[in-house]
Amino acid sequence: MPTYMLPKHIAFSQSLASYVKYNLSDSTAQALTLEQLCRLSTDNFDAAQIAGISNTLLQYSPVQGDVLLRQEIVDFHKNLNCHSRIIDAESAVTFCGAQEALSAIYHTVLSAGDEIIVLTPSYPSLVNMAELMGVTVREIALCAENNWQVNIEDFNQLVNEKTRLIVLNSPHNPTGSTIDTNLANQILQLAQQYHCYLLSDDVSQASNYHSLALAHRYLDYPKSIVVGVMSKSLGLAGVRIGWAITTNNTLRHSLIAIKAVNSICCSKIDEKLACLALKNSKDILALNNQVILDNITLFSALIARHPEKLSWQAPQAGILALVEVRNITSITSWSQKLAKQSGILALPSELFGLKGNYFRLGLGQRSFAKTLVIFERFLLEN
Repeated sequence: MPTYMLPKHIAFSQSLASYVKYNLSDSTAQALTLEQLCRLSTDNFDAAQIAGISNTLLQYSPVQGDVLLRQEIVDFHKNLNCHSRIIDAESAVTFCGAQEALSAIYHTVLSAGDEIIVLTPSYPSLVNMAELMGVTVREIALCAENNWQVNIEDFNQLVNEKTRLIVLNSPHNPTGSTIDTNLANQILQLAQQYHCYLLSDDVSQASNYHSLALAHRYLDYPKSIVVGVMSKSLGLAGVRIGWAITTNNTLRHSLIAIKAVNSICCSKIDEKLACLALKNSKDILALNNQVILDNITLFSALIARHPEKLSWQAPQAGILALVEVRNITSITSWSQKLAKQSGILALPSELFGLKGNYFRLGLGQRSFAKTLVIFERFLLEN
């Protein structure tokens, strides 16, 4: 019988669960209650009726996903990006979160012996899934000295005739660096040159509070796939909807087939709520992006008060950043002490593939200011 292990970041969190009251590494933006979500569409609040839930027949959803939701997903994507190809509801497939989408893409595109390109540190499954499949992972290692920034030469040095898939993530988890429109075009041209697949993990793209040039046109290339989710920029992790968009019919049909033998379909209720949220995404993003900006200001002030203990590169976009803890011997021991002494969870960067005394900082929560008060007390006492 095979032995299955929890992902390292989840195992670390669970090992400290009895101590943790505050999460300083939360990767999501601020959530809404069901009532708050429904009030975005009208002031006359009748939650179940407004969301269309009360009249919903609790049967299977279409395997590809509700067509109205898929249209909202495509519209959401097109508002953030620029393409010359027609992208419509038929281009999208819904999944029970982004992780299911990523797994389906890997199992559709990759086989043992293939090579992929991944930016590291990274969300763990982007590397781990490939390794479990016997795929060779070639890493572009981001570094603090270069502000965690990647450039086209990094890709030119690794992409070759054996490359099957280039995996991108912008804004980047966990560094907060970005791939701008110019670099995105260069990477797209490189993928086309080598005829490899291109996967863009865009789960936090809408957290663009500095209005940077982050639009891309990856989907003009038939071997590109874009992934999104409700949990990150929109903050609705309790609405278990993610998606993949591609103009490649063969690839899309394979994704649907894999979904059909796994989750089969998404929840009818989640699809209704996701549709409602995407219709009101501008309002949700305006609120969430302001929270992130306010928290960046708060943490910058904390850094200024304790430069001997902490340093960071503020994120260019997204919800996450890496913070260096100075004058300690082990970030894991420090994080465990932080949780046990102060009830604060801070995930060490080694859980994401980066050595050094860094932890992942989440900037999306309204409770951030309260958590920082407790965190600063810990810094002063230690």
